[in-house]
Amino acid sequence: MSLRISKRLKRLLTSILVVSAISASAYLLGWSSLLSVAQVSVNGSGAANLVLNELSRNGIEPKTGDQLARVDVRSIKRTLNQLDWISSSDVSRNWFNKKLSIVVQERVAIAKTISVQNASVNFDSKGFIFTPTSPNQLMAQGKLPSVTSQNRSNEDLTAIATLLEQIPSDLRYLLLDLESISITKSSFILMDTRLNASTLRINWGGATDIGQKSKVLTALLKLPENKAIKQVDLSQPDSPIVS
Repeated sequence: MSLRISKRLKRLLTSILVVSAISASAYLLGWSSLLSVAQVSVNGSGAANLVLNELSRNGIEPKTGDQLARVDVRSIKRTLNQLDWISSSDVSRNWFNKKLSIVVQERVAIAKTISVQNASVNFDSKGFIFTPTSPNQLMAQGKLPSVTSQNRSNEDLTAIATLLEQIPSDLRYLLLDLESISITKSSFILMDTRLNASTLRINWGGATDIGQKSKVLTALLKLPENKAIKQVDLSQPDSPIVS
Protein backbone atom coordinates (compact mmCIF):
# COMPACT_ATOMS: atom_id res chain seq x y z
CA MET A 1 0.00 0.00 0.00
CA SER A 2 2.78 2.41 0.96
CA LEU A 3 4.58 1.53 -2.28
CA ARG A 4 1.55 2.63 -4.34
CA ILE A 5 1.30 5.88 -2.38
CA SER A 6 4.99 6.49 -2.92
CA LYS A 7 4.66 6.02 -6.69
CA ARG A 8 1.63 8.29 -6.83
CA LEU A 9 3.47 10.90 -4.80
CA LYS A 10 6.44 10.75 -7.14
CA ARG A 11 4.21 11.16 -10.19
CA LEU A 12 2.44 14.06 -8.50
CA LEU A 13 5.71 15.75 -7.60
CA THR A 14 7.04 15.19 -11.14
CA SER A 15 3.90 16.72 -12.64
CA ILE A 16 4.14 19.70 -10.29
CA LEU A 17 7.79 20.24 -11.21
CA VAL A 18 7.04 20.05 -14.95
CA VAL A 19 4.12 22.48 -14.70
CA SER A 20 6.21 24.80 -12.52
CA ALA A 21 9.09 24.71 -15.02
CA ILE A 22 6.78 25.47 -17.92
CA SER A 23 5.10 28.30 -16.00
CA ALA A 24 8.46 29.74 -14.98
CA SER A 25 9.71 29.59 -18.57
CA ALA A 26 6.55 31.22 -19.88
CA TYR A 27 6.86 33.99 -17.30
CA LEU A 28 10.55 34.44 -18.01
CA LEU A 29 9.99 34.71 -21.77
CA GLY A 30 6.76 36.67 -21.80
CA TRP A 31 6.68 38.92 -18.74
CA SER A 32 9.96 38.95 -16.84
CA SER A 33 12.22 41.98 -17.30
CA LEU A 34 15.18 39.58 -17.30
CA LEU A 35 14.61 38.95 -21.02
CA SER A 36 13.50 42.36 -22.23
CA VAL A 37 15.07 44.07 -25.23
CA ALA A 38 18.24 45.85 -24.17
CA GLN A 39 19.19 47.24 -27.60
CA VAL A 40 17.73 47.53 -31.10
CA SER A 41 20.18 47.90 -33.99
CA VAL A 42 19.61 48.50 -37.68
CA ASN A 43 22.57 47.62 -39.89
CA GLY A 44 23.28 47.57 -43.63
CA SER A 45 21.67 50.90 -44.37
CA GLY A 46 22.22 54.55 -43.57
CA ALA A 47 18.46 54.95 -43.34
CA ALA A 48 17.82 53.34 -39.95
CA ASN A 49 15.31 56.09 -39.13
CA LEU A 50 13.30 55.27 -42.27
CA VAL A 51 13.29 51.59 -41.36
CA LEU A 52 12.12 52.23 -37.79
CA ASN A 53 9.54 54.80 -38.93
CA GLU A 54 8.05 52.25 -41.32
CA LEU A 55 7.85 49.67 -38.54
CA SER A 56 6.29 52.26 -36.23
CA ARG A 57 3.72 53.15 -38.88
CA ASN A 58 2.72 49.49 -38.94
CA GLY A 59 2.64 49.24 -35.15
CA ILE A 60 5.50 46.74 -34.93
CA GLU A 61 8.53 48.87 -34.06
CA PRO A 62 10.65 47.05 -31.45
CA LYS A 63 11.73 49.21 -28.53
CA THR A 64 14.06 48.91 -25.57
CA GLY A 65 12.19 47.30 -22.70
CA ASP A 66 9.86 45.19 -24.90
CA GLN A 67 9.74 41.50 -24.11
CA LEU A 68 12.26 39.85 -26.43
CA ALA A 69 10.05 36.81 -26.99
CA ARG A 70 7.09 38.98 -27.95
CA VAL A 71 8.84 40.88 -30.73
CA ASP A 72 7.04 39.92 -33.96
CA VAL A 73 10.10 39.00 -36.02
CA ARG A 74 8.10 37.63 -38.95
CA SER A 75 5.96 40.76 -39.31
CA ILE A 76 9.04 43.00 -39.15
CA LYS A 77 10.76 41.04 -41.91
CA ARG A 78 7.61 40.88 -44.05
CA THR A 79 7.05 44.63 -43.73
CA LEU A 80 10.63 45.49 -44.69
CA ASN A 81 10.63 43.10 -47.65
CA GLN A 82 7.60 44.94 -49.03
CA LEU A 83 9.62 48.16 -49.34
CA ASP A 84 10.78 48.39 -52.95
CA TRP A 85 14.09 50.12 -52.08
CA ILE A 86 15.16 47.19 -49.88
CA SER A 87 16.27 43.99 -51.61
CA SER A 88 16.35 41.77 -48.50
CA SER A 89 16.13 41.89 -44.72
CA ASP A 90 16.81 39.71 -41.72
CA VAL A 91 15.79 39.99 -38.07
CA SER A 92 17.41 38.06 -35.23
CA ARG A 93 17.25 37.92 -31.43
CA ASN A 94 20.26 37.32 -29.21
CA TRP A 95 19.03 35.78 -25.96
CA PHE A 96 22.38 36.29 -24.21
CA ASN A 97 22.92 40.02 -24.70
CA LYS A 98 19.17 40.66 -25.25
CA LYS A 99 19.89 42.51 -28.49
CA LEU A 100 17.50 42.64 -31.45
CA SER A 101 19.32 43.02 -34.77
CA ILE A 102 17.70 44.17 -37.99
CA VAL A 103 19.85 43.84 -41.10
CA VAL A 104 18.69 45.29 -44.41
CA GLN A 105 20.26 45.31 -47.84
CA GLU A 106 19.47 48.28 -50.03
CA ARG A 107 18.94 47.93 -53.75
CA VAL A 108 21.81 49.29 -55.81
CA ALA A 109 20.77 51.22 -58.90
CA ILE A 110 22.51 50.94 -62.26
CA ALA A 111 20.27 53.36 -64.17
CA LYS A 112 17.54 55.93 -63.61
CA THR A 113 14.54 57.24 -65.49
CA ILE A 114 11.37 59.28 -65.11
CA SER A 115 8.19 57.23 -64.87
CA VAL A 116 4.92 57.92 -66.64
CA GLN A 117 3.76 59.51 -63.37
CA ASN A 118 6.73 61.92 -63.65
CA ALA A 119 8.49 60.33 -60.68
CA SER A 120 12.17 59.41 -60.47
CA VAL A 121 12.70 55.65 -60.45
CA ASN A 122 15.75 53.39 -60.63
CA PHE A 123 16.64 50.02 -62.10
CA ASP A 124 18.85 47.55 -60.27
CA SER A 125 21.03 45.04 -62.12
CA LYS A 126 18.21 42.48 -62.12
CA GLY A 127 15.78 44.86 -63.75
CA PHE A 128 13.78 45.60 -60.61
CA ILE A 129 12.22 49.06 -60.68
CA PHE A 130 12.24 50.96 -57.37
CA THR A 131 12.01 54.44 -55.94
CA PRO A 132 15.31 55.80 -54.57
CA THR A 133 14.66 56.41 -50.89
CA SER A 134 17.72 56.02 -48.67
CA PRO A 135 20.44 58.71 -48.43
CA ASN A 136 22.87 56.45 -50.31
CA GLN A 137 20.41 55.90 -53.13
CA LEU A 138 19.55 59.58 -53.39
CA MET A 139 23.21 60.63 -53.42
CA ALA A 140 23.91 58.25 -56.31
CA GLN A 141 21.33 59.82 -58.62
CA GLY A 142 23.72 62.33 -60.17
CA LYS A 143 26.11 59.59 -61.28
CA LEU A 144 23.57 57.17 -62.75
CA PRO A 145 23.12 56.78 -66.52
CA SER A 146 19.71 57.75 -67.79
CA VAL A 147 17.07 55.64 -69.47
CA THR A 148 15.04 57.55 -72.05
CA SER A 149 11.95 56.49 -73.90
CA GLN A 150 10.39 58.23 -76.87
CA ASN A 151 7.03 56.69 -76.03
CA ARG A 152 7.31 57.25 -72.25
CA SER A 153 5.15 54.23 -71.51
CA ASN A 154 5.08 51.64 -68.76
CA GLU A 155 5.59 49.03 -71.46
CA ASP A 156 8.97 50.55 -72.28
CA LEU A 157 10.04 50.42 -68.63
CA THR A 158 8.94 46.81 -68.46
CA ALA A 159 10.93 46.02 -71.61
CA ILE A 160 14.12 47.48 -70.09
CA ALA A 161 13.51 45.60 -66.85
CA THR A 162 13.13 42.38 -68.85
CA LEU A 163 16.38 43.00 -70.72
CA LEU A 164 18.37 43.76 -67.56
CA GLU A 165 16.94 40.73 -65.81
CA GLN A 166 17.80 38.33 -68.63
CA ILE A 167 21.33 39.50 -69.48
CA PRO A 168 23.50 36.49 -68.51
CA SER A 169 26.24 36.67 -65.90
CA ASP A 170 29.06 36.53 -68.47
CA LEU A 171 27.83 39.81 -69.99
CA ARG A 172 27.07 41.62 -66.74
CA TYR A 173 30.33 43.51 -67.02
CA LEU A 174 28.70 45.60 -69.75
CA LEU A 175 26.44 47.08 -67.05
CA LEU A 176 29.36 48.28 -64.94
CA ASP A 177 30.27 51.05 -67.40
CA LEU A 178 26.77 51.69 -68.64
CA GLU A 179 26.36 55.17 -70.15
CA SER A 180 22.71 55.20 -71.22
CA ILE A 181 19.75 53.17 -72.40
CA SER A 182 17.14 54.48 -74.79
CA ILE A 183 14.07 53.05 -76.47
CA THR A 184 13.02 54.13 -79.93
CA LYS A 185 9.46 54.63 -81.11
CA SER A 186 9.66 51.17 -82.66
CA SER A 187 10.52 49.78 -79.19
CA PHE A 188 14.14 48.96 -80.04
CA ILE A 189 16.40 49.11 -76.99
CA LEU A 190 19.71 50.91 -77.54
CA MET A 191 22.37 50.42 -74.88
CA ASP A 192 25.50 52.60 -74.75
CA THR A 193 28.30 51.18 -72.63
CA ARG A 194 32.09 51.12 -72.64
CA LEU A 195 34.30 48.33 -73.85
CA ASN A 196 38.09 48.53 -74.04
CA ALA A 197 37.91 52.23 -73.13
CA SER A 198 35.64 52.96 -76.11
CA THR A 199 31.90 53.49 -76.40
CA LEU A 200 29.93 50.50 -77.65
CA ARG A 201 26.33 50.81 -78.81
CA ILE A 202 24.24 47.64 -78.71
CA ASN A 203 20.91 47.56 -80.49
CA TRP A 204 19.04 44.77 -78.72
CA GLY A 205 15.94 45.20 -80.82
CA GLY A 206 12.86 44.34 -78.78
CA ALA A 207 13.00 42.71 -75.36
CA THR A 208 12.64 39.23 -76.85
CA ASP A 209 15.04 36.33 -77.46
CA ILE A 210 17.53 37.90 -75.02
CA GLY A 211 19.19 34.53 -74.45
CA GLN A 212 19.88 34.02 -78.14
CA LYS A 213 21.01 37.62 -78.65
CA SER A 214 23.36 37.35 -75.67
CA LYS A 215 25.01 34.24 -77.11
CA VAL A 216 25.48 35.99 -80.44
CA LEU A 217 26.95 39.06 -78.72
CA THR A 218 29.34 36.95 -76.65
CA ALA A 219 30.59 35.17 -79.77
CA LEU A 220 31.04 38.43 -81.66
CA LEU A 221 33.00 40.09 -78.83
CA LYS A 222 35.41 37.15 -78.72
CA LEU A 223 36.45 37.56 -82.35
CA PRO A 224 39.87 39.28 -82.75
CA GLU A 225 38.61 41.38 -85.64
CA ASN A 226 35.97 42.92 -83.35
CA LYS A 227 38.38 44.40 -80.81
CA ALA A 228 37.62 47.91 -82.05
CA ILE A 229 33.90 47.27 -82.38
CA LYS A 230 31.67 50.36 -82.08
CA GLN A 231 28.17 49.11 -82.82
CA VAL A 232 26.31 45.82 -82.79
CA ASP A 233 22.81 45.38 -84.16
CA LEU A 234 21.12 42.33 -82.61
CA SER A 235 17.58 43.20 -83.65
CA GLN A 236 17.78 40.17 -85.96
CA PRO A 237 20.02 37.76 -84.01
CA ASP A 238 20.32 35.38 -86.96
CA SER A 239 21.83 38.21 -89.00
CA PRO A 240 23.74 40.53 -86.64
CA ILE A 241 25.42 43.65 -87.98
CA VAL A 242 28.78 44.81 -86.65
CA SER A 243 30.54 48.09 -87.36
